[in-house]
Amino acid sequence: MKNIKIVITTFLTLVLLLSSCSPDTYSLDAVTDKSDIDYEIKQDFAVDPGGNTVILTNKTPGVVLTWDYVTGKSNKATETVKYAFKGNYTIKITAVTGGGIVELDPVTVTVTKDNLNYVNDPLWNLLTGGVGKSKTWLLDLNADGVSKYFIGPMYFYGKDNAWLEGGDNGCYGTDCWNWLPEWKGNTWIAAKGDYGSMTFSLEGGPFLKTDHKMSPAYGQESGTFFLDAAAKTLTTSNATILHPNENENCVVDWRSMKIMSLTENTLQVGVMRKNSCESTATLVFNFISKEYSDNWVPKDAPDPNPAIDLNGGSVDDLLSTTTTTTKTWALSKDSPFNWTDLNGAFLNPWNTVTDYPDWAAYTVADQATVVKNKISFSDDGTVKTVKSDGTTTSGTYTTSTDGTNIITFAGINPSFAIGNSWASVSTTAKNQWKIVKTAKTGNVVTDIWFGKRDEVKSEYMVFHFVLSN
Repeated sequence: MKNIKIVITTFLTLVLLLSSCSPDTYSLDAVTDKSDIDYEIKQDFAVDPGGNTVILTNKTPGVVLTWDYVTGKSNKATETVKYAFKGNYTIKITAVTGGGIVELDPVTVTVTKDNLNYVNDPLWNLLTGGVGKSKTWLLDLNADGVSKYFIGPMYFYGKDNAWLEGGDNGCYGTDCWNWLPEWKGNTWIAAKGDYGSMTFSLEGGPFLKTDHKMSPAYGQESGTFFLDAAAKTLTTSNATILHPNENENCVVDWRSMKIMSLTENTLQVGVMRKNSCESTATLVFNFISKEYSDNWVPKDAPDPNPAIDLNGGSVDDLLSTTTTTTKTWALSKDSPFNWTDLNGAFLNPWNTVTDYPDWAAYTVADQATVVKNKISFSDDGTVKTVKSDGTTTSGTYTTSTDGTNIITFAGINPSFAIGNSWASVSTTAKNQWKIVKTAKTGNVVTDIWFGKRDEVKSEYMVFHFVLSN
C-alpha cells in the first residue's frame, strides 16, 4: 500500500491564571497547530491496482476531521472512499479542535484506472442514465403551479423514515410518520415557478450540474456527487439539489441526503430539518425526469367512484326505503368527521373520540350533544334535519343515477355543529354530498360517510352518520 501520512506527538496545555485581587479568569484552549494533527490517507492497491480505494483515518483523540474528498464529505473517524474514475483527487481536511477550526494541507491522490464496478448498480443507472450518460431532473412544480407526477413538490416524514421500499415500509426507528400535502391546498410549502434543473452525469466522472432559477444565491453550480447504493444515501460537493427557498435556513445539511425512492421517472430525496424549525423531521423533495416532464400530457379525468356497499340496492334504497319508508341517521359520537382521498381512503386514523388530536378540538364532552344531530330521508324525496338544540328544517333531495352516489338538496342546507369543535357539517357550493363510504353491521348498512368535496384539494371532508332507527 502507498501511504501519505502525517504523524506527530499531540499534547494540549491547560493554564489556569490565578489572581489574588480579581475573580477567577478563564480562557479558551489555544488553537491547535496543524502539525499537531495525526491522520492517515492510504490508497489500497491490493483492492484496486489503480488506487481507486482510499482509506481516510483520523488518529487524533478529541479532534474531529471533516474530509472533503471531491465526490462527497464525511466526518467519520475512518472513511473508505471508492473512486470509480481515474484522475487526480485533492482531499481537503478541516480539523475541529477545542481551540477552534484548523485547515490542514490538502492531499492529492492519483487514480490511474477506471473501476466502473463502483457505479454499476441499478440505482446509479436510474439516477444518471448509466456510464457515459447523463440525466436531468426537475422539481415537480412548474410556473403554472402544476405537479405532473406527485401531488406536490414536497412531503414530510419522521426523522427515522428513509428508503420507502425497505425496512417496515420505510421505517427504521421509532419516529415514523408522513404528511403528503397536495400543493393546491398548501401553496405555502413552495412558491410556484421554474426552479431550473439538475443533471447527474457519469460522463468521465460523477458530476452534478445545477441551475437554480428560483435561488439566485446558488445560481449555476458544477460539482460532484456520490451515491451509496447500499445505504441509499446521496452526497454532493460544490453543487446543491434544487429546493424551494421556504426551508432554506431550516435544513441541517443540503448536501447530505437520504434517497427515499428512485425510479426511471421519479426521484425523492430527504434532508433533515433542524429541531429549532418546529421539530426534527425529514423534508422530502419530489423530482421528475426532464424526459417524463417533456412527454407529460395532462389528464382531465373525473373524480373516481370507488365501489361502496349500497346494501344490494340504489342510493335511494340505502337512504330511505324501510318498512316505514323513512330512515333517520344520527351523527356518530365516536368519529363524526374525518377526511378521505378521492378513492375513499381515510387520511387520519380516527376511530374513537380519544383518537382525535388536540387541534381537532373534539372531546368526550362533545359526544352527548353530537348524537342529537340527525337527518331523515323519506322515499317521497323529502328530507328533514334536527339539530342538537332541537331546531328542525326540511326540504327535498335527489340522487344521481350515473353511479357517482351524489345527493343534491333543495330548500334545505344540511348543517350541524360538531360539539365545541371548530369543525362543522355542511354541503358543497352546489348543496351536495357524495356517499364516500359505508359499513355494515351484520347484513345491514348501519354507517354512512357523507363527503363534502374540497374545491381546491383532491379530498373529501367526510361526516360519519349511523342508523338511528
